[in-house]
Amino acid sequence: MESKFLQKTAITFSAISIFIAGATSCLNPSSSARLTVDGKTEIAFNRKWAESAFSARIAGKPSDPIKPGIPFSFVYGGRNSSEFLDGWKKEVMNEKIDATMRRRTLTLTDPETNLEVRAVATIYTNTAGVDWTLFFTNKGNKDTPVLEQVKAVDVSIVLGENQNTPVLHRINGGGGGVDDWMPFDDTIPAGQKKEFAPTAGRSSFGNTPWFNLQWDGGGVITAIGWTGQWKASVENSSGTGRIQAGMQNLHIKLLPGETIRSPRIMQLYWFGNDEMRACNLFRHTMFAHILPRVDGKTFTPPIANTSTATFLGDKGTEADALSHIASIKGLGFEVVWMDAFYGKDDFPTVGNLVFPLIRSFNLQRFPNGMKPVGDAVKEAGMKFLMWFEYERVCSGTLMAKEHPEWVVLPPEGGWGMFNLAIPEAREHIYKYLSESIKEYRISWLRIDNAVFFEGVWAQLDKESPDRVGISEIRYVEGHYRLWDDLLKEFPYLAIDNCAAGGHRIDLETCSRSIPLWRTDATIIPCGAKNYNQAALQNQVMTAGLSRYVPFNTSGQVGADPYQFRSGFNGGIIFLDEITHSEFSRDLFKSAIMEGKRIRKYYFGNFYPLTKVSLDSAAWCVTQYHLTSENEGMVMAFRRPRSQQAEFALSGLREIDLKAKYKVTCYQSYEPLPAKTMTGEELMQSKAEINDSPGSVVIEYSKTGRQ
Repeated sequence: MESKFLQKTAITFSAISIFIAGATSCLNPSSSARLTVDGKTEIAFNRKWAESAFSARIAGKPSDPIKPGIPFSFVYGGRNSSEFLDGWKKEVMNEKIDATMRRRTLTLTDPETNLEVRAVATIYTNTAGVDWTLFFTNKGNKDTPVLEQVKAVDVSIVLGENQNTPVLHRINGGGGGVDDWMPFDDTIPAGQKKEFAPTAGRSSFGNTPWFNLQWDGGGVITAIGWTGQWKASVENSSGTGRIQAGMQNLHIKLLPGETIRSPRIMQLYWFGNDEMRACNLFRHTMFAHILPRVDGKTFTPPIANTSTATFLGDKGTEADALSHIASIKGLGFEVVWMDAFYGKDDFPTVGNLVFPLIRSFNLQRFPNGMKPVGDAVKEAGMKFLMWFEYERVCSGTLMAKEHPEWVVLPPEGGWGMFNLAIPEAREHIYKYLSESIKEYRISWLRIDNAVFFEGVWAQLDKESPDRVGISEIRYVEGHYRLWDDLLKEFPYLAIDNCAAGGHRIDLETCSRSIPLWRTDATIIPCGAKNYNQAALQNQVMTAGLSRYVPFNTSGQVGADPYQFRSGFNGGIIFLDEITHSEFSRDLFKSAIMEGKRIRKYYFGNFYPLTKVSLDSAAWCVTQYHLTSENEGMVMAFRRPRSQQAEFALSGLREIDLKAKYKVTCYQSYEPLPAKTMTGEELMQSKAEINDSPGSVVIEYSKTGRQ
C-alpha cells in the first residue's frame, strides 16, 4: 500500500518528479523527536537522492517510486535544457574516493554541437548531503551556440495539500552593519518569489550563499560555492517550491576545446520540523568534508592579538612591533597578527607587491621588511599572521607602473583589480606569497580584498557580447588555483578569509580558509570604547553564521568574562593594547586558559536557546553539545539593560533525563563547586547572572545512569 507521504509529497528536478520514499514517519510533524542527531535517515536519503538525480535516465516510468531527473538546468541556443536533454548521449561513472565519499559523474553530450556537460557529484556516506559542480566543454571544432541561464541547482518541491506556507531561513551578509550575520526568516506565500544576490561580485556582501527552505515535515539546506556574482531564487508556485541558483551574468559561446565551470552546490535534504537539527547535520558535513585542515587536522580560529595595528595603524614601526611581542609573551597567545599598516604607501593605498620583497615596505618604519618581526614571533613560541591584499591595485603604485598588463583600472578612476585570470599574473603573486611565507615564517596568511569586481568584469567583457561571464569565471578559477597551490606547498599554512570583513564567505572559500574577521562592524564601537555594543554584535554573529560556518570570529576588546566570552568562538581576535598601564596580565592569562579549556565544545552540535536579537535588555544563550562524549557547555549572556537575573534551562538539547551529570558553573574564570544532578534536574535548573552585563559558562558531563 502506498504511504500517505508518497501520496502527497514529491521533489521535482527540472520538471521531473522524484518521490521521497522510506522516510514517511520522519516527515510526520509529531515524529521529529524520533529522528536521531547523527542523521542516519538523511544520510541514506541524500545518497539515494543523488544516485537518482545524477542518473543516465532523464525520465522514469510512472510506476517508479523514484523518477530520476537532473537537479540543474541551462539554456542552450535559446532553448531550455528540459526540451532536448532526452536526446543527448548519457554516461554515468561511479568511483569510490574513500570510506566516506563516493563520486558520481553524469556526462551529457550534444550529438549536434559536441557540447559536453559533466556533473561531478560527491556523495557523502558518513554525513548527510550531496555536493556537485558542472563543467561545460566544447568538444567540437567551432564555437558553440550561446550558453546562458546556467542554474547549477534547479529543483522543485511539490509540497502537497494542507501545507503551511514554507519558510526560508536566511542570515544577513557581512555588510559592516550592526546586524551582520543576523538570522531572519521569510515566508514564501503561494504565487511569490524571493530573489537575492550579493553585491559587487563578493559572495557574501549583503546577501549570503547559505539558506534553508523549510516545509511541514522537512526541508533542504542549500549552500553555494562561487566567490563571485551568484544569484538565487526561491519560489512558491501553487504549492510547488522551486530553488534555483547560478551565476548571475552569463551569456557565452564556448570556443573549440574550451571548458568552463559552474558554481559549486551542496544540498542537504532533512526531515522533521527542527531547524537547528538540520543546521547541525549540515555542520557535521562541514566538519567532516569541507573545512580546511592543517597537517591533516581540522583547526579552530587562534587566540590572537592584533599587535600594533589597533592603536598605531600606519604609525607603527618595527621597534613597536617587537616591543609588543615581548609584552604578550607568556600570556598564552597563539598568534601575533600583523595587519595592513606596513606597506610602502599608507593604507588604504595598495599595489606594491613586487620583487624584491623589501620594495613593498615602508622602509622608514620597517627597514628590514618583516623578517625581524617573524623571527621574534617564532622565538616567543607563537605563530605569525601577516596581512596581504594582492587583488586590489591603486593607480600610481609599483604594480600599476611595472605590470599594467596585469591590472584593470576603472575608467572613472579609483582602485582596480589585479587580474588573477592571467596565468603570468597569478604565478607572480604565488611566488611573492611563497617567498614571503618562507622569509617571514608565516603560519597564517590573512587575505583582504575590497575590489568592486562586478563592474571590472563587465568592463573586460564589454567588447565581446557573446563572451559575457568569461572574465569572472577565469578570475574565480585563478583565485581558487592560487590558494590551492599555496596550501599544497605549505601543508602547515592556514588562510584567514577577510575580504573587507566577511564579504566572501561561501562554500568554496570555506573549504580553504576560516573567516577570522567576519565583519568590520565591531571596529566602530571598539574605537568608541563601547565594548558592550561590540560584545552584543559578536554574540549575534556567532549565533547566526555558526549555523552554517562553524568557525568564524571578529575583533573584540576586553579580557573580563563578559567581553571575552562574547568574542570567543573556538578562538578570538583581541584588539587590546597590551602595553597600556591598565593592562592586567593575570586577567588575560585566565581568559586565555578558559578559551583553551572550552574550545573542544565548539566542535559539537550548536543550539541557540534564545531568539537572536540586538536587544540590549535581552539574554543571549547558546548550547554546545558533544554527542559522542556526552558532555557540553552552556554559554549565557545577560546584556547591559536586562532586568532578568535568571534563565531557565528547560530548552537544553540532547540531555538524558535519567542520567547523572557533573555540572560546573563559571560566573568568573574560577569554578563554583561542582554539583551532581540528574538530567531532569539539569533541565529544571537555571542559569544565574547577578551582574548586568554578565555571563556564565556551565559545563556538564554525563557520569552514569540512575
